[in-house]
Amino acid sequence: MSYPDIEEARRRHGALKETFAHHRGDWSCGAEELRRVEEFCREAAAAINDAQCREEMGIVGDYAAELFARGEHRKWESESMSGAEFLRLQILKALDSFHSRLYSIEAIRRAGDRQLYPSALRVRGRGRAP
Repeated sequence: MSYPDIEEARRRHGALKETFAHHRGDWSCGAEELRRVEEFCREAAAAINDAQCREEMGIVGDYAAELFARGEHRKWESESMSGAEFLRLQILKALDSFHSRLYSIEAIRRAGDRQLYPSALRVRGRGRAP
């Protein structure tokens, strides 16, 4: 069984993950890119009715705003890592948490479906419950 809300959230997650997957030298060049990221965050959070998912997308949006702002990422610098890289990694961490939560929600729904409709699953599985 497919869950359209989860699939929509996954599409937005994928777009965000692609944006932050690779290190790049200058993040401060993109007011338009920040607007796109914020839109993806809003859409991902709205797609799935879950407080933890909304929280993770809020984290992504907040860190992205600092990453894309000129010079704001410098306050996150340390001896071992640039502020921009720190923020990028924090964004990826929040995206991983969001993805994991979607997986958990889907697993819970599937388990509930098996309890509600066990005979329908046996027919599809040729007499065996999955």
